[in-house]
Amino acid sequence: MRLARRPLGSRSGGALTVVARQQLSRGSSVAVVKVADRALVLGVSDAGVSLLADADAALFPEPAPLENPVVEQALKLFRKSTP
Repeated sequence: MRLARRPLGSRSGGALTVVARQQLSRGSSVAVVKVADRALVLGVSDAGVSLLADADAALFPEPAPLENPVVEQALKLFRKSTP
């Protein structure tokens, strides 16, 4: 349950990867989790986690890593200041 509630980022932990997550309300969301060659669509709420659907993982491509403009700007400034 904690895994599906975390904000989405580029995290890949072996055979388990959170591909997408959409908040529906304050206490509920839907998450797509890849496990080996399967994609599980999970309903996540304060009451627990429910399996909504099971699909082929190929239907859900890996998301591109999120870019952080603040970090990118800091790196540019750092590169300029170093010889």
